[in-house]
Amino acid sequence: MTLAPVMTDPAASVRAGSRAVPVSSLVVFLALAATLLAAADPLLNDPDSQWHVAVGRWIVDHRTLPWTDLFSHTFAGRPWIAKEWASQVIFAGAHGGAGWWGVAVVAIVSTGVALAVMHGWLRARVGPMAALVGVVLAFVVLAPHLLARPHIFTLPVIVAWTIGLVGARERGLAPPLWLALAMTAWANLHGSYPIGLVLAGLIACEGVVDGPRALWRSRAAAWGLFLAASAAAALATPYGIRPLLVNLTLFGGGGESLRFIAEWQPIRLDGPGLAALGACAVALWVLAAEPRANAFRIGLVLILAAMMVRHSRFMDLFVLVAPFLVAGPAARRFSALRTAATSLAPATGREWGAVIALAAVVLVLAATAAPQPAPTMTPVAALEAARAKGLTGPVYNDYDFGGFLIGAGVPTFIDGRADQIFLGGFMNDLHRAVDAADHAPFDALLRRHGVTWALVRAQGAEAGHLSALDGWTLLHRDPVAAVYMRDR
Repeated sequence: MTLAPVMTDPAASVRAGSRAVPVSSLVVFLALAATLLAAADPLLNDPDSQWHVAVGRWIVDHRTLPWTDLFSHTFAGRPWIAKEWASQVIFAGAHGGAGWWGVAVVAIVSTGVALAVMHGWLRARVGPMAALVGVVLAFVVLAPHLLARPHIFTLPVIVAWTIGLVGARERGLAPPLWLALAMTAWANLHGSYPIGLVLAGLIACEGVVDGPRALWRSRAAAWGLFLAASAAAALATPYGIRPLLVNLTLFGGGGESLRFIAEWQPIRLDGPGLAALGACAVALWVLAAEPRANAFRIGLVLILAAMMVRHSRFMDLFVLVAPFLVAGPAARRFSALRTAATSLAPATGREWGAVIALAAVVLVLAATAAPQPAPTMTPVAALEAARAKGLTGPVYNDYDFGGFLIGAGVPTFIDGRADQIFLGGFMNDLHRAVDAADHAPFDALLRRHGVTWALVRAQGAEAGHLSALDGWTLLHRDPVAAVYMRDR
């Protein structure tokens, strides 16, 4: 099968817009930065942000990486790796230099760079309106997951990786071997990198079978070399293959923790969920116009769609990859998109004016923003009361307080590192005990782990159990948290 080119001369189109695309994309970057700075607190609205900063600080202070759990008392000494160590070090550096403002800003910059680069690439291929729609759609879907956690640093990496793969396909070549280094960055920033290899494999299949059979062998050799280099690059982490094994254990072992964590639940039919499903339908409709030529892209879109339908956290991956897969086929199908892409004009005074105005807004917002983690995840007064009383020993803590306690140097009962620890029936037993109508299972759980005090939500189920159990006294209660201590 032979694929028609995206446009008569895509390289000429990109050259024609080379002066305008960077400016319009800079407008996109500044607009996104202003939007996120105006409401920066939600970027820190996840308890995991706090423990990621703490782990990064530990790595910097000790100049080494952990191999066992150092932060809980329930699984202390068990195997655990900081597989997202590079992101954690970035967060620790940002926090050390500028507090939570710095953490929010690096998350904003990463997001803005990813979507601005996406805009520039789309702008040169499908025109200004379609490019803007693609970026707005991506932002709407991404918005609930724009959090200061390691995945935020993969956004520009995913965009660059996909552009490299699809761009090579447009040129009828295998990607340059240096692009494999993106997999090294991805693997050290976040554990989602295996899907990058799947993406490369399917694009490689399309690249091999496009054109005369006589070329298949040489193309397979070129793409095969690139895939081998990428797989090797993905293993270039301080932990070697272990991050990949964590992924296999998480999904292959039934994923005990998955059903208890919101982002691992199926896609919701809310605004972002409906936008993602609508984008999927449009992508399949565009690709279905040439089912043979787009067979591998259809397969990839279906894989990404299945992932996000099953686990909502993969909506991000879908909206970052799908636009690049669909842009070329869409331009072939709709002449208006080709015309818009090839009629780029130099940057106008209006665009430069927008850049200057938005830059001023960004500077003002950056100077006045003071983001902090939500009080509901930072029970400062409760911990101060516990320390004033001299409470020591193993604590029972609410799941959402785990990141805060790690940051405060208190070994946790449970926290957000449930991809590797708090497994083996631990989370199942915990939730059964908390959800039980009888107080005895919760009491048995506390005794089994030698718990001597508790830091829980003031109105949570655990507080109800502790209030009813003999031998426990309420030490402190505020609107966020309550502290209970076992009678001596």
